[in-house]
Amino acid sequence: MQLSKGQNTTVPGDRITVSVSWPRSHDCDADLSALLLQGGRVRSDDDFVFYNQAQSPDGSITLTGKTYAADVVTDTLTCALADTDPAVDTIAVAVSVDGVPSARLADLGPITVVMTASTETFTFVLGDLSDETAAVTAELYRRNGSWKVRAVGQGYRDGLAGVARDFGITVDDEAPSPVPVPAADSGVDWGNPPVPAGYEI
Repeated sequence: MQLSKGQNTTVPGDRITVSVSWPRSHDCDADLSALLLQGGRVRSDDDFVFYNQAQSPDGSITLTGKTYAADVVTDTLTCALADTDPAVDTIAVAVSVDGVPSARLADLGPITVVMTASTETFTFVLGDLSDETAAVTAELYRRNGSWKVRAVGQGYRDGLAGVARDFGITVDDEAPSPVPVPAADSGVDWGNPPVPAGYEI
């Protein structure tokens, strides 16, 4: 199933794999990360899963690492939704650029998010990127006793640190709090994303 920005659907089963792929480059790379949220914020810095902390405290989310094909790089994480701490209501999945300081996500070329749960596959292509260095690609969230997935595509111009700060992570080199910049200036309030016609919330 191809998802567009803001679109959501129910996740079948209690386990989902999220893979983010981009064309391979010798100049820059990217990294996948996840944040476990309660009411839109992490409960502590331990709820930030990234390359230096590859598993969540409850063991439900694990970064399984990158694979390199001839022309594509894929970074993957697994979510055991049934094992997620009941206090966690949302899991935000982000991708951030790595490599040369001037690199941007747009420099990587098309970024494709593939989420596989049971026999279902959900795909979302990050578009409308210009000078963003990180983006929240998708979020998993609880709704009426089940888990759903939403394609987000919210870009940040200040990298992984900007994503982390926006969700309550303490960043060592504290700078003035950044303002998240949507990948496209659509005027959408991403705290309450739109629901496309024909899709339930």
